[in-house]
Amino acid sequence: MKPRALDRKLGRDLWRMRWQVLAIALLIACGVSVAVMAFSAQRALEQAQADFYRETRFADVFAAAKRAPLARERDLAAIEGVTAVDARIVQSGLMDVPGLSRPAIARLISLPDDPRRCLNCVQLVAGRMPDPARMEEAVALRAFMDAAGVRLGDRLRATIGGRVVSFVIVGAVLSPEYVYVPAPESFMPDDAHQGVLWAPRRAVERATDMTGAFNAVALTVAPGVSRPGVLQEVDRVLAPYGGRAAYERTDQASHAFLTAELKELSISASVLPPVFLIVAAALVHLVVSRLVDAEREQIGLLKAFGYSDREAAANYVRMAAAIGTAGALGGGLIGGGFGAAIVDLYRDYFRFPELQVRFSWMAFIGATAVSIAAAMAGSLAAARRATALSPAVAMQPPRPASFRRGVLDDLFRDARIDQATRMIVRNLERFPVRAVLTTLGLAAGLVLLIGSLFLFDSLDRVVERSYFRSQRWSESVGFAEPRNVEAVNALARLPGVFAAEPVRVVAVRFRSGGREEMTRIVGLDPDAMLHRALGPSDRVAAPAGRGLVLDEALAARLSLKPGDRVWVEILDGRGGQALLPITGLARDYSGATAYMDRRALNRLMGEGDVASGAELLVAADARGAFYRAIEAAPQIVGSSSRDDTVAAWRAVMAKSFSTAILFYLGFAGAIAFGVAYNMCRISLAERVRDLATLRVLGFDPATCAYILLGELAVLALLAVPIGVLGGYGLSHGLVAAYSREDVRFPAIIAADSYGAAIGAYLIVVALAGGLAARRIWTFDLVAVLKTRE
Repeated sequence: MKPRALDRKLGRDLWRMRWQVLAIALLIACGVSVAVMAFSAQRALEQAQADFYRETRFADVFAAAKRAPLARERDLAAIEGVTAVDARIVQSGLMDVPGLSRPAIARLISLPDDPRRCLNCVQLVAGRMPDPARMEEAVALRAFMDAAGVRLGDRLRATIGGRVVSFVIVGAVLSPEYVYVPAPESFMPDDAHQGVLWAPRRAVERATDMTGAFNAVALTVAPGVSRPGVLQEVDRVLAPYGGRAAYERTDQASHAFLTAELKELSISASVLPPVFLIVAAALVHLVVSRLVDAEREQIGLLKAFGYSDREAAANYVRMAAAIGTAGALGGGLIGGGFGAAIVDLYRDYFRFPELQVRFSWMAFIGATAVSIAAAMAGSLAAARRATALSPAVAMQPPRPASFRRGVLDDLFRDARIDQATRMIVRNLERFPVRAVLTTLGLAAGLVLLIGSLFLFDSLDRVVERSYFRSQRWSESVGFAEPRNVEAVNALARLPGVFAAEPVRVVAVRFRSGGREEMTRIVGLDPDAMLHRALGPSDRVAAPAGRGLVLDEALAARLSLKPGDRVWVEILDGRGGQALLPITGLARDYSGATAYMDRRALNRLMGEGDVASGAELLVAADARGAFYRAIEAAPQIVGSSSRDDTVAAWRAVMAKSFSTAILFYLGFAGAIAFGVAYNMCRISLAERVRDLATLRVLGFDPATCAYILLGELAVLALLAVPIGVLGGYGLSHGLVAAYSREDVRFPAIIAADSYGAAIGAYLIVVALAGGLAARRIWTFDLVAVLKTRE
């Protein structure tokens, strides 16, 4: 079928303006790609999570006790709404792993006798499951084996409950409880030092002296049943056996981290695409408006030949729709690629049996519809002007713009500025709306640049404050049970130890005004030097007496402030409740912790001068001897190293941030380039005859380029302070949007980051201007001067 005349005109216009169209379509593609990438990655994670949870019967409720008889399992199963119960033994200790200088934490978990009744079932991915008749066989978490270099058939020795046990690893497994394994002192993964082993129940009973007993339980609950009621009943059944407060799946560490990641993807898909679409719509408005002005004679001819007002104007709306469609298709392809890259990155941290790349057609279709609508909305004002043109008026030359002195002319009246600069000033004054839109568009690119680079500064601040100013220890250890503080003095005599301080960590539940938060109280000595609570102004906020120093994020969630009182339910030891005053606020970027005087905390729990662990300063050249010494100490079940934690932070953040920042840099460059290039092309189209005339009058090409690019330079410089302020605001917005319970980033932007962002922004703008202005050197002066414009 032969295309209509208007279709051929549309095709010719798109080809003639291909570079401007491409620049705008690139912006739309960026917005669509973010939405497609985020929703595709989210869909992949959600599907993998749902499949894995279903196949492994991931529990709804979890609880722990000190030692409960297996007969209590029936009582738990009898709770109304509970559909399945899996009572297990979970014990921790330290494990010597060949090739690692620091001992790994070994978490030994019993397998059920009947696999059909298991909850949180492990899924075998290599080797075989342990033979129940063999007491020395176990399977290990695949992430630990990969990171620590453990192979099938290796024998691992661990000290658990004061006993040295050894297991031969016969299989590698995945577990829904350990899809993501955070380190004890950080939410960052430390897979090499987080060993999780599963062995037959009889083997674990013998290794832990827990025959006929359990200390951990998982339950599933029927849909629609009150979870708080089930938690209360579980607590009641386990209370005589040292039970700790039961909690739901939402508070399970691995699940909570994955949920937070899914939430972040939704935020990314909601925040960034509108920025690109708004800028793209503004550019469509400028470009199509300019086109209507240039084609007014053609519009008049079309109407004179019988085309209706609607048909004559519809071509410009169709052009906008074509730009939106092209951008959306490109964005779909780019977003699909980015989504695959993100999923590939997730495979390093989230251990699912299958994490497949998925393409969110729903997100693509939705984003495409919104993009086309935004582009068409940008063209409506110009299309309305085309509709209103009568043929007689349209075929007359446009009325020349009348000159009058403006504010800028008065401002520069006495200034000695050359003619070229005066032309720049007058043109800016002549098109104020375009100048404002261009400035805001350029500022949007700089905002995105600054708002993405702040992440590196923020990470440095978190590490410096958390691990060098607040926590100044180099090693920390945890005891299996609270021990007399004299045990810490014994640690101070180990090789290489300069200083050792006791710490008491207790799980608690805060209640205030109908709100509840489960967290922990860290008990510190008033004169502690290795671990200090730092307030918002970086001053030490030492707890005193029975007073609590709350992390400010925790205080905000509970609507508390210094001077208030809060109900504290102790979940460890003998339990109990107390109404305690809040004496100060601390600013922790990692976790939501409360601080209290250690001795006052022990008195609150009715215990003596005990500690649950110690924080130490150990000489770097003596750490090997120190690690060997604590491996031989049966009472120590946990070990952390500040240097390893900081290294993990930097490695993980650098990898994930680098990927994200590459995206943002590309997007920011696309905005700045698209706006600058289109602004220059529009200005060149409007002034090509003027510039050619200046060439004839003797102006050299460089001066003509200065006249064209000077306007862009002025607007680009005006956009800098707006972009700086916007970037500062965006960093605060991102901090608020992406903050979660386990980590919060401060909105800090260093001078170097401002400099790097502004430098990159100016380079992109200069590149776009140079590409547009190069035509000045290739003008065919005769041909240009024969045109009406």
